[in-house]
Amino acid sequence: MQNAIARFTHYLERRFPERSTSKHYSSDLKIFARFVGDKQPREIKVKTINAFVEDQSRQQLKPNTINRRLATLSSFFQFLILEEDDDNWQNPVRWKRHHIQRGRHLPRDVRDDAVIAFFSVISDPRDRAIFMLMVQAGLRVGEVVALDLNSVECAQPPDLNRLRVRGKGDRERIAWLTEQTWVQLDAWVQARPEGKVPAMFLNQHGRRLSAAGVQYRLKQYCRQAGVSLSCHQLRHTFARRLTEKGMPIDSLAKLLGHSDLNTTQLYIDGANPAVREDFLQAMQSLDSLFQTDVCLPGDLLQAPFPPATRDDRPNPEMVIAKLQHHRDAVRT
Repeated sequence: MQNAIARFTHYLERRFPERSTSKHYSSDLKIFARFVGDKQPREIKVKTINAFVEDQSRQQLKPNTINRRLATLSSFFQFLILEEDDDNWQNPVRWKRHHIQRGRHLPRDVRDDAVIAFFSVISDPRDRAIFMLMVQAGLRVGEVVALDLNSVECAQPPDLNRLRVRGKGDRERIAWLTEQTWVQLDAWVQARPEGKVPAMFLNQHGRRLSAAGVQYRLKQYCRQAGVSLSCHQLRHTFARRLTEKGMPIDSLAKLLGHSDLNTTQLYIDGANPAVREDFLQAMQSLDSLFQTDVCLPGDLLQAPFPPATRDDRPNPEMVIAKLQHHRDAVRT
């Protein structure tokens, strides 16, 4: 079994070199190998998969987790069958038999007052920029930490500045930045220390910030603000706000990088005027939301979501120059 897992893992690493697919599949297969003991792949039958599913259910694992492991096993055995070129070897995973039915759960967003309270305790420019990208641009935590210095594309007014985001499945999309988000990102760019890595967001050691590091900071701020939320809930809040303001579903799906886009549309056209106008109109209608009396510590901004003016707008040429300075430092 271990030899077969090693061959399958090598195949995944070769096919998906820039993705974590092989790591996750390998983890699931090791769990299955411990369950079946010294059985060889050809000894695994439908009843073995039945017993594995029942064991996973007894551990009260979520249906999504069990189904993911079933998908891993199905891919694993299909790989071995094709490798052996044996028509008599049947895949023991029968999806209709083993699949766990899932309920329909709506995404959980965060109330606007909780978002305001959360931002009111954040003074660090890096962290403000990180969480603003989630709630105002809909980025996943993994997408935020994967941003590089060259992910930013500045534009001259009145055009919107934007980010090139690499989402799930290494699919690239465009995320447009509101004035409030642009101000926060610029504050971090100006404060960012020079480093030897091209990552937009660095940890205290000058290395790329990890998703776990972001989640740790989020928990700290939640305790300070007395609220409970997650990174993904900030993203859901972004989607909820735009939906409430009437953004068409197809435009929202493109902004979120959802996998239900047409399979041929691997890259989102950043110049698509319909999506851009839908996004701009919806976000502009939210301006009144950012008028609050909550103050931050020190000499920082006077509100978690201050209304941006033309005077607040960072000079794109200065931002590009600063980003180029950081990129030059990485190369030297």
